[in-house]
Amino acid sequence: VKDIIQESMLSIWMSVKNYNFQSSFKTWIIGIVRRRIADHYRKLYKNQTISISGFEETLVKDDESDNIISGLDIEKALEKLSKIEKEIVFLSFTVQLTYLEISKIIHIPVGTIKSKMSRIKTKLRKQLQEEGEGIVKL
Repeated sequence: VKDIIQESMLSIWMSVKNYNFQSSFKTWIIGIVRRRIADHYRKLYKNQTISISGFEETLVKDDESDNIISGLDIEKALEKLSKIEKEIVFLSFTVQLTYLEISKIIHIPVGTIKSKMSRIKTKLRKQLQEEGEGIVKL
């Protein structure tokens, strides 16, 4: 956390001359901090193989069925998500943050995070149904 704060302060100091007064100063600073947080997580997970097994387990058709959605199908479906949707999925399933923690990181109300996650699951369910067979349970 201290590194993120330090990097954020340095970024603010170095780019204050580029502040264009089109948004509030607070909004501008929050944007910089948000990008530093995203950079931190990118660096943290850059050289690691990210397991989608936890996410894949939530996308199983039915316990009685032998049909399990493959990791490739999930990756293909995830590629179709927007940048913010990918960020929410990443923070939720890979970093395993709570909706409240995600809310604080990306500065979106927790209720909005919950509704976005619901829409993401619906979108993924639809995409995976089109790719595979049967109904996918999320």
